[in-house]
Amino acid sequence: AIEGASIILRPSAPGIAPDELTNWALIPLVKKEELIAVVGIIFPQSQTLDDDILDALELYVGAGRLLASYADKFAQYERLIQNQSQFVRVVSHDVRAPLTSMLGFASMLESGAAGPLNERQTYFLEKVLSGITQIEALVENIQDAGRFDPDNGFYELHREPTDIGQMIKLMIQNYLLPPDKQSLELNVDLADDLPILNIDANMVERAITNLVDNAVKYTPDGSQVIAGAKVDGKDFVIWVQDNGNGIGPEHLDKLFDRHYRARLKEHARIKGSGLGLFIVRSVAIQHGGRAKAESAEGQGSTFSIHLPLSGANLVGYDEAAQSMLDDA
Repeated sequence: AIEGASIILRPSAPGIAPDELTNWALIPLVKKEELIAVVGIIFPQSQTLDDDILDALELYVGAGRLLASYADKFAQYERLIQNQSQFVRVVSHDVRAPLTSMLGFASMLESGAAGPLNERQTYFLEKVLSGITQIEALVENIQDAGRFDPDNGFYELHREPTDIGQMIKLMIQNYLLPPDKQSLELNVDLADDLPILNIDANMVERAITNLVDNAVKYTPDGSQVIAGAKVDGKDFVIWVQDNGNGIGPEHLDKLFDRHYRARLKEHARIKGSGLGLFIVRSVAIQHGGRAKAESAEGQGSTFSIHLPLSGANLVGYDEAAQSMLDDA
């Protein structure tokens, strides 16, 4: 045996002739004085266990213990992710009830149901309603970022044939501009003969809304935001273009990361959680696609979702039949 009994050596294995196998070793992996695994090493021919071989076995012991440690840390990480997801679900659910109540009572005050308000009271009420709206949007983004996350999310896609062009039209028609952007123009630019796609309409609509929200947020009043869709090669492309200040190239690759925001002086007063574009990318990945940002400082930005015109995104696609073909 080697020092500390970390490796146990025996001259032969049970049931195997000595001329076929003369040495074998058991390497116990112990964590906190508890045996968690045993690694066996056999020598296929007569082998002298000199110092070099024993040193190599000690190296295997260290590597095994390191792997066991990493496995434990990975298990802890998995538990942390599960706890975080559960926390987000619970908090998102529990926060919605008081927010709905607050919004209801504040709206009653705004309508005059509790009596007339003077100018100062009306101003304060507008601030309260604005704060409630911001919290609602934040809660919704936190919830969607957790469930749509392609790596750790728990949302299951519910695909259905969807006219994305019509979805964009209705969204722009019904979009409510914030009070400070009432002169902002919202326009639609749709290519002809757009195909119907088999997608999760709820997810894609949420992603498009986030793209429009982002464009409106960073575009000066009096300018315009355009939302559109087209077919580009093998992709169905949904895009939103703004006339904002634009973003430098050093930020483009990071814009879709969770919580990332380009810290620009002209954006100092613009509020956000840095989750909107992360959700856009998550929705694109869940549909086998990607998200893209194109921008230049002083020339505005274009954000797009590229959905492949193949596989499950096609109407009539049979996942079970395709799985059988892949296995054949």
